[in-house]
Amino acid sequence: MQAKYSLRDSEMWHSMGLEVSGTFLPSECPLVSHIILSFQKHHSPAMTSIPESQPLSDTIKILRPLNDVKSDQINYH
Repeated sequence: MQAKYSLRDSEMWHSMGLEVSGTFLPSECPLVSHIILSFQKHHSPAMTSIPESQPLSDTIKILRPLNDVKSDQINYH
């Protein structure tokens, strides 16, 4: 039976590999360099797409007003 892993699982395994290799191996080790490059290639924040045309589904909550901004003047729609 073939296991199916999600992108989130892959990112977790890459992160764990980075942590373990960075802890126990010298930074000049080719394996450490390979894991870093692989992580950057597959999980770089620059690779994340931003859905600009989709409506925002998250609820915005103001924890404290910004300077010179009154909360009653903000339109939440």
